[in-house]
Amino acid sequence: DEILNTYFETTGQEKLLEYNTMTAKGKSIQQGMETDFTLWQKRPHNFRIEVDIQGATMVQVYDGESGWYIAPWTGSIDPVDLDGFQLKSLKRESDFDGMLYNYEEKGYEVELVGTEDMEGTEVYKIKQSDEDGNIFYHFIDTENFVMLKTTAIVKMGESEIEAETFFSNYKEQDGMVMAFSIESKSNGQTQRQVNIEEITFDVEIDDSKFEKPEKTEAVREEAEEVKEQEVKEQKEKEEDKKQ
Repeated sequence: DEILNTYFETTGQEKLLEYNTMTAKGKSIQQGMETDFTLWQKRPHNFRIEVDIQGATMVQVYDGESGWYIAPWTGSIDPVDLDGFQLKSLKRESDFDGMLYNYEEKGYEVELVGTEDMEGTEVYKIKQSDEDGNIFYHFIDTENFVMLKTTAIVKMGESEIEAETFFSNYKEQDGMVMAFSIESKSNGQTQRQVNIEEITFDVEIDDSKFEKPEKTEAVREEAEEVKEQEVKEQKEKEEDKKQ
């Protein structure tokens, strides 16, 4: 806990607790394609990200209880519910304060594994596990007390998925120290590079941002019902005039 307390003090965790919303904008590079993204977070667990892909917008949302996504390239703009591994992953990502803060209240167990060398930098290796058997290793710089890497070993059905996330390009932002570059790797290969260009805090975000839209079929049916009602009312008015 002493190491974590120093880490929280260095990165400005107490300052983060003062904020209720966060908006981030930047670029994501995946499979050689660069896309723009915007991310919205609102306490306690509201999360939304939009990624512009070739003129269409991919959307992924968690509202504190359920999650859904819209993938236009599938030929549909209807929201699709998330469950299982994907839902749990999005829930962790929506944690405004990060999964290490108040970890006991969130149902995690944490232990210090020790120190090790990470490409010439000494780091603390901290193990975090949850009730589902998922394991997360956090690597914190012993000198600067910033997160350099996390390794997640997450259960997906009968198998496990291992992924690494590297954090760099730390900058001061509103009284905190934050990573503006995030690289995700799997089996040693880069899957995605995220470069954050702008972060703002406490800008009002309406709760509707996290509400799941109706399916287009339902919207279409509702529009038809409204139109039928309007036609009916118009006919009644015309008949009243005739009388």
